[in-house]
Amino acid sequence: MDERLERALEFGNYRTTLSNQKKNVIARMKTLQIVHHQGGSFVSSPINIGFIHALIAAGKKSSIVLDSKDNPIEISDLSEFLTMLIESYTEGTNEYKVQMDKLKKSRNIKKIMDW
Repeated sequence: MDERLERALEFGNYRTTLSNQKKNVIARMKTLQIVHHQGGSFVSSPINIGFIHALIAAGKKSSIVLDSKDNPIEISDLSEFLTMLIESYTEGTNEYKVQMDKLKKSRNIKKIMDW
């Protein structure tokens, strides 16, 4: 096979593998950011964190909040729930950063796949 064609094919495989690994890292982050609390499933996003913080700032101790499947869930302790959301969000984004830094340093398929 022509050397240029071989390098182009290798680069194409590298880009495909890199893209797939990025998708896997994002999926892992989203999984880590799911919080199960009082029978509901919540996504720890900046929007949800801000909303719960606003409820606490308004003096609420408990409230009914819609989970990710639009089910109304009564949260009896908003402060505890906020802590859970923040921890989950932080854990997910920290792992995302670490894994993306590894991918940025990877220059071939073997390094991307940790072989």
